[in-house]
Amino acid sequence: MESSGVIYLAMLPAMALTMLHLGIGPFGHPSMIKHHKAFLRIPKVIRIIIQAVCVVVLVTGAAQMLGVIDLTTSADNPAE
Repeated sequence: MESSGVIYLAMLPAMALTMLHLGIGPFGHPSMIKHHKAFLRIPKVIRIIIQAVCVVVLVTGAAQMLGVIDLTTSADNPAE
């Protein structure tokens, strides 16, 4: 699988974790707020590391989608 496909797949759990951290989307619903509170009970250092990885994945994926960077290998991109 090409690198851009891996990044796109990694964006799904990264966005879910970000929504869980912020308590928005489905995690802001009263029936799901327990998951948000459980996430906040994780030690702060671990939460910061998780969010840093999520930010890197989301920014890389957005840059790939916008065409700022190209993560395809030369074998995947015969035009080069």
